[in-house]
Amino acid sequence: MKLGSLDITPISDGFFKMPPAYFGADDWGVHADLAGPDGMLEVPIGCFLVRTADRTILIDAGLGPIETPQFGGGALPGELEKSGTKPEDIDMVLLTHLHFDHIGWMVQDGKPFFPNAKIRFGDQDLGQFLHGPDGPDRFSGPHVEVMEKSGLVETITQDGEVAPGISTLHAPGHTPGHRCIVLSSGDERALLLGDAVTCPVQLEETDWGAMSDVDPKLSARTREALFKELEGSGDLTIGAHFPGLEFGRVLRGEGKRYFA
Repeated sequence: MKLGSLDITPISDGFFKMPPAYFGADDWGVHADLAGPDGMLEVPIGCFLVRTADRTILIDAGLGPIETPQFGGGALPGELEKSGTKPEDIDMVLLTHLHFDHIGWMVQDGKPFFPNAKIRFGDQDLGQFLHGPDGPDRFSGPHVEVMEKSGLVETITQDGEVAPGISTLHAPGHTPGHRCIVLSSGDERALLLGDAVTCPVQLEETDWGAMSDVDPKLSARTREALFKELEGSGDLTIGAHFPGLEFGRVLRGEGKRYFA
């Protein structure tokens, strides 16, 4: 879609199947229509290609070529090619956080997959995924080590612009350094939530967190702050795992929030 002068292409690298327990729920309750025949909610593994006047930026980098019953990835390179983009065309990869389903294509065959791209992510995530007391994260750690040694990493330490029309906002809880991405052009604005909000159903089920939230209480406070900011603002928003990777708006009606 177009957001002023920005061109935004949502891309799914694959799928992730979530049981209700992922959200801390015993069952889907009134949201049973969300689940497939296997009782799981199947969501995309979202990435976003953003083109400005002079830059090509990828937001999140999918799962990579992995196939399990719960996860499947590998579509990102082909989808980039369909859009006329090669890995070497990417000027920057902006990562909302360092969970493996967001960095899976960053390293292939032991080297950066996007050879010319500056790599940006929240500084606090290095402590979680690489320099933690228990050593590197067993899933993300090997990729993060290669990224750090490449000389391409420039971590983000404060909110603000990282490229014309593209800013980041610290939104901790899911991970310590998790960042939402703010896209703006003229008077148009869109907020990419990353995994700060996993599914729009959390607007209604405010006590539903996510199994992978590092700090559930902080994550809940962050979600509420984001919902308050979005409610009635008219800003477009989307999460990395929102069904269909469709942008929408947070609205309020009949005493509750909803996603439209």
